[in-house]
Amino acid sequence: MNLDRMINKIVWGDCLEVMKRMPDKCVDAVITDPPFGLNFPYVGYDDTIENLKHLIGIFLPEAIRISKLVAVFPSIANCYLYPQPDWIVSCQWDTTGSRGKFGWNQWMPLNLYGADLIGGGFTNVNGGLKSDVISVSGGSSVGFMRNAIETEHTCPKPIGIIKKIINRLTIDGMLILDPFLGSGTTAVAAYQLGRRFIGIERELRYIGIARRRLDAVMSQTKLW
Repeated sequence: MNLDRMINKIVWGDCLEVMKRMPDKCVDAVITDPPFGLNFPYVGYDDTIENLKHLIGIFLPEAIRISKLVAVFPSIANCYLYPQPDWIVSCQWDTTGSRGKFGWNQWMPLNLYGADLIGGGFTNVNGGLKSDVISVSGGSSVGFMRNAIETEHTCPKPIGIIKKIINRLTIDGMLILDPFLGSGTTAVAAYQLGRRFIGIERELRYIGIARRRLDAVMSQTKLW
């Protein structure tokens, strides 16, 4: 597989089949948000716990094989289905439009598998504290308060959260893979922050959304 031809591109295909053809440790970080097993109405996927268990069993080992660090959102309700991570990051926001079983949902766990790419020490990284808590002020793009393009996907993450994660876990020029690209948030955030990226998505409807978003930010960059 010619990895260079995939960089800064959205790849149409089944991520499991694509990853199987990728060399060991060929990307710096996998940052992704797979289905949660909560019966969300995804296009072309039945979001059951049984399917999530199967997905974890075949996706996660491949992600760990090809990447130096894997950061995956497991969902609060079904995080226990994942293998024990090396660490867990708390992603949180101070306002929200998302509800959980015990009230308003204002945080999300992020499982980390692998070593810290930033290296040792307890200092700042990319202008922020090197911490295992990632905080965003405001949560207006969470839950029912998402903007128009985000509502075209079943469960997108706010781009502010993804940018904070990228800035905490990677540095400029590193290669990020999102095998469940969805509406393209990881690709857009990576591009805006000067990281290289590969996005994989199997549903053409979501690819259309992701490409529109990515084309818009790339065009704006060329304009400036």
